[in-house]
Amino acid sequence: MKTIFVTSDVTYVKDNYLSVIDRVTDRGNLPAGITAAGAVMIKVPEKILLKNIFGLLAIGAPGFSFTLLRNMLQSRLNDPRVKLLNERGVRLFRTKTVNSQAALEFIGGLAPDLIVNMRTRNIFRKPVLDLPKIGCINIHHGLLPDNRGTMCDLWAWVEGRPVGFSVHWMNEKIDDGAIIERCEVDTSGCRSYIEIPYRSSQLEAPCLLSCLERIRRHGRNIGFPNVTVKENYTRTPSPAKIAEIRRRGLRL
Repeated sequence: MKTIFVTSDVTYVKDNYLSVIDRVTDRGNLPAGITAAGAVMIKVPEKILLKNIFGLLAIGAPGFSFTLLRNMLQSRLNDPRVKLLNERGVRLFRTKTVNSQAALEFIGGLAPDLIVNMRTRNIFRKPVLDLPKIGCINIHHGLLPDNRGTMCDLWAWVEGRPVGFSVHWMNEKIDDGAIIERCEVDTSGCRSYIEIPYRSSQLEAPCLLSCLERIRRHGRNIGFPNVTVKENYTRTPSPAKIAEIRRRGLRL
């Protein structure tokens, strides 16, 4: 089963998702019959990154800001993920969006069975969704079906709800498609949010590898309905909400 992994060149994860990329492209970890056919890295424009870095610092989220800055500099100067992929012979393509014609040609040329979206905010359009033989799956950083939108793990942590991520099939709707797996993340003792994406990333690789094995054996015939009557739809918190979070002794 030829698999293509899609990720962003800059993330909020402390190691910029290096450990996940390492584990899911290691031939020794991949289940039998599954290969890392290629990788697509979505380039986040410097203008947006710098705006977020200074904006986050100004509104009282230094953990976010410094992590983003460090990861941006590393991705531009000497990205260990790129070196790792090159050493393993995994073809890498860089693009501003997975929906570009050039990205479609790269992905199509590899004739993948499956595409995995990992920490990008790209919305996959139908031409991309139609490329792999089996389909596309996404790691959503909230516990579906109830938790949708952005920063789901942050809001769940702040509100004292279970924190975690979900692996689900992708379609043309956001956070939609049958749920393959859900995994809760232990946040005990965590006083700074920036620790949560990293803790999550340490569980994402084994969960994803397990999902890949199930998909190899059963194809699309796995998963359960992604339907809820008590949806929590969240967005990036406002400066006022961040101030409130900090007053509670929680750090961003």
